[in-house]
Amino acid sequence: MINISFDETHHLINGKPLYETMYSKVMSFHDNIAPVQLNENMFFINTKNEKLFNKIFIKAYGFYEGIAAVCDKEGWYHINNQGKEIYSQRYSWIGNFQEGFCVVQNKDNRYYHINKSGDKIYKQTFNYTGDFKYSIAVAVNQEGKSTHIDTNGKMVYDRYFEELDVFHKGCAVAKDKNGYFHINKKGNELYSVRYKKLEPFYNGVALATNFNNQKTIISEEDISSLILTQEYIDKERILNESFSYFKYQILFSILKLDALKCVKENKELQLPNISKKIIFRWLQVENIINKELTLTKKGELIENELKPLILYWQDLPFKVSSQLTRSLQKGDEVFSDIYSKPFFNYLEDNQELQKLTSSTQEYYTYDYADLIDILQFKSETVCDIGGGNGTLLTKIKNKNNDITAILADIKSINTKHQFYKIDFFNEFILKSDVFLLSRVLHDWSDKKAVQILKNIANNMSDKSVLYVFDTVIPEHSLLDKGQTLSFHLLSFVGGYERSINDFKNIFNKAELNIIDIFFPDNLISIIKVQK
Repeated sequence: MINISFDETHHLINGKPLYETMYSKVMSFHDNIAPVQLNENMFFINTKNEKLFNKIFIKAYGFYEGIAAVCDKEGWYHINNQGKEIYSQRYSWIGNFQEGFCVVQNKDNRYYHINKSGDKIYKQTFNYTGDFKYSIAVAVNQEGKSTHIDTNGKMVYDRYFEELDVFHKGCAVAKDKNGYFHINKKGNELYSVRYKKLEPFYNGVALATNFNNQKTIISEEDISSLILTQEYIDKERILNESFSYFKYQILFSILKLDALKCVKENKELQLPNISKKIIFRWLQVENIINKELTLTKKGELIENELKPLILYWQDLPFKVSSQLTRSLQKGDEVFSDIYSKPFFNYLEDNQELQKLTSSTQEYYTYDYADLIDILQFKSETVCDIGGGNGTLLTKIKNKNNDITAILADIKSINTKHQFYKIDFFNEFILKSDVFLLSRVLHDWSDKKAVQILKNIANNMSDKSVLYVFDTVIPEHSLLDKGQTLSFHLLSFVGGYERSINDFKNIFNKAELNIIDIFFPDNLISIIKVQK
């Protein structure tokens, strides 16, 4: 048997060197071929230490299923055991083939699987995805949540977790906010107990570490003793979640007082001692600051990136949610009842809120920034209706430089694009080859959404296209994909997240037809519409 030497500079057989050469680094033999590194170059050798394929690489890995991953100055790709590339594409990163498929990363840092012909095997892309095992792989969505997908890119079950591992003998290790546990292939937890660390089941047992750092062995026979009654589980979960709102109100107040900014800049927090005492204690418990009273990585993330989003969501939306009962009773928004004017009118008069709203809109554009690759335009006029600060239009313009970009809204917010002032509830004249509506319709009731669509349709020719960026709620699903957000939209502005049948209803009333739907399983889909 051929092994690697302890210093990884050569191969051994029966404890003796297989050849005389000393390399910078060697890897294992697969199919009697091994990748080796000499200085900065990598290449392949056989068991006779003969150089193969007459090719030099920047990086190279071993053969799996007769295929190896290599990288040259053009990027990553795969070769067969004859040294020939098996497809022409180049990637930012690639994995090894497992079960006939391989994970790749494209130049936009999106992950998906390809087959041995180099073809993408499904439409979706992910923040990350792992290898297939038993035809199931882990995939990470844009929010950093994990689920399992099949070889068609479809979710195996309607649920996301904080972390996931591959299935092993029908079980997978999963993590939620409370810790690690095992799930079955339906995405259901096998028991309610949570652990600090957890391994898969091997021969019927799994090694676990509890939150007191004690090691314990879980056997498959022990699972029944770990199961608490569903009633108890539901009660504890509901009680914990019912109090969670207060945690974010605490964080909101701390950010509003610039407490983390003071910590970051090593400045004294000008508050009464009792206030400082409970603030710093809480920040340490939440791992936002450490014992030395400096920001942790979590604290830096909150202060440097997430602060405007938290200040936005935990202020007006939180206050309006206290009147949700009244909003549900009337089936309309209550913002104007509380603040004497609708939200968007209130927004016009509040510069601080405008900045927070703009930051929030720009941040959430990342939900669908990678989706626009599917929209290929050639010297066309592209008009974004209600496009706010023009973030989406700018991203499209950057990828399609020859388009004429038009932003149409009731007010210009620092946009560099050609701007037209319109009120989309009233008739306007604005001809364009392509119209965009990004997260606009969900702000409005069906009646108002139809009015917006009719005014756009009046400016469309038979060849014009309208692309609607919005969440499409599954008709029958246990996955919360906008259902909870609908309560905020209703109470705040009078709208809601729609199913495909809801969209068909408002499009039909505006004499528009759905031509196609791109990325139906993503948080944000693109609906292609024509007259």
